[in-house]
Amino acid sequence: MLLCALVILSVLAGDSLGDLITSHGPEKEAQDGNSVTLSCNYSGAVLNLLWYRQYQRSKPELLLSITESGDPVKADPSAHWFSAKVDKQRKLLELEISPAKVTDSAQYYCALKPTVTVKAFTSVHNLPAD
Repeated sequence: MLLCALVILSVLAGDSLGDLITSHGPEKEAQDGNSVTLSCNYSGAVLNLLWYRQYQRSKPELLLSITESGDPVKADPSAHWFSAKVDKQRKLLELEISPAKVTDSAQYYCALKPTVTVKAFTSVHNLPAD
């Protein structure tokens, strides 16, 4: 039986055009019981990197967040079958699912949370009356 993990990424995150995350290919397949690694590259200064999973006809669910220094926080601490790592030098984020099961077939998204958010604002000044 084949497991198909779809990766649809190329997500622009944050309010700055310098923060970008892109996938390494549109689709990955693995045999039931083997491992599969999904990866994406990012740019910019990031606070957290995030992995989401979305089953068909369901909303995305957060799997984990990880800092650039490699400290992962799983949404479900008992989810021992997946792990993440970051290569800060190569700006690479990976998610490993091991052992992969048919029930892991879903779309997986990586996203980033920038360290600096730039907000546009308008300033109004009262001018003296003539």
